[in-house]
Amino acid sequence: MSGIPRIKVNNFSTFYYQYEYSLLDSMEAQEIPVPYNCRGGYCGCCRVRLIDGEVEEVQDALYDTVGDEILACCTKPVSHVEIEIPED
Repeated sequence: MSGIPRIKVNNFSTFYYQYEYSLLDSMEAQEIPVPYNCRGGYCGCCRVRLIDGEVEEVQDALYDTVGDEILACCTKPVSHVEIEIPED
């Protein structure tokens, strides 16, 4: 893919990734209320569901994700992505 990845977040907005460190940082820059705690992949608080697209890890996570879950603090988009923040 060429160009800047587009990030679509359920019920919030669509925006373009501005090369922040992680997906969590990019959502915070857009003032999207995403839960987080450790920012290091230990707690799983920032897990989101990857609906479409591709991400890559920017740091190793100790929290084990299940299925289509990813940790926003440990990944960044490499293509256009659509994610869903769980309503817990």
